[in-house]
Formats: sequence, structure tokens, C-alpha cells
Amino acid sequence: MADENKERIYVIPLRRAFLNAPIYKRTKRAVSEIRIFITRHMKVDEVRIGSKLNELLWKKGNENPPAKVKVKTRKIENYAQVELENYPFFEKKETEEKEKKVEAKEGKQEHIKAEQSKEEEKLLKEGKAKEEIKHGPEPKKKEELKTKQMDEKIERTKRISKTQKSFIKHKEPKQAGSKVGH
Repeated sequence: MADENKERIYVIPLRRAFLNAPIYKRTKRAVSEIRIFITRHMKVDEVRIGSKLNELLWKKGNENPPAKVKVKTRKIENYAQVELENYPFFEKKETEEKEKKVEAKEGKQEHIKAEQSKEEEKLLKEGKAKEEIKHGPEPKKKEELKTKQMDEKIERTKRISKTQKSFIKHKEPKQAGSKVGH
């Protein structure tokens, strides 16, 4: 199959397909029609639509896709890439770059861990180490936490009638030392 990796150009008619769909699903139907057309003509299982083609389809919204599109396709293993005729295909970056990034991240993490362990050792040697360094911070008592949580929950769930709310809103704060009177 010498023709397997070559690019092909198709003009895909979309109007007949999306006119049978409800108006709010027309662009979605056009996208699925492109997938059906390419699987039929390129004999593949999976179709990957390019970003520029996708932008063109959705440009006028969900209700008004273009009537036909001129695309170029190419077959790679068991899938086909589809893009507008004048734009290049999306290329994946090589795995070597990914491996370098992963190695760099691992090296940074090891470096940070080594620095932390050195600092802890220095503190232990100087005798300044606290229980927090050895065992972590001391946990609070469960009873104290429960009572605080219960108090907060009670405050949140208190019901206040409408008259009380209006009274609270319009209540003026008292000023110390001032006399109210005639």
C-alpha cells in the first residue's frame, strides 16, 4: 500500500446531513458526518479532526455550519488526521523531549529532599530540634475540635424570624457615654 501515508483532498458535502438534524444540533451532526465520510473513504477506525477545521465548523455557532468543506487527510497506522486544505497537520512532539522533562523533574525533587534532610540533621546536631521536627506538630485534642465544630454548626443552623432580622438590621449601635433623651 504505497498510498497509505499520502495525503488526500476531499470536498465533504454537509448540507444534506445537517438539514435532517434539529437546528440546535446541526454543527454536531456536521462533525459526525465528517467522521463518517473519512472512515468510509480512508478505511480507518478513528478520525482526528484538526483544530482549524473544528474552528471553521463552529465559527457561526451550533445552528449554522458550512454547507461543504474542503479538507486534506492522511492515514497514520489505524487512524486518520483531517485538517483544512491550507493548514498543516498537528504533529506530536518527540518522546525524547518528554523523557528529558521527566528526568529534570525527578532530579529537582531529589535535590529538594536532600536539602530538607540536611537541614533536619543540622538542627538535630545543634540540639535545637523540637518534637515538631521529629514527629510533626502535636495534634489538638479531639474533644476541643468536636466542641468547636458543634458550636459553629449550631450558630449556622439557628433560625431567625423575619421580624428579628429586620430588628437586627435597623438596630443602631449604642455609644458609650452618650445620653439619649429630651
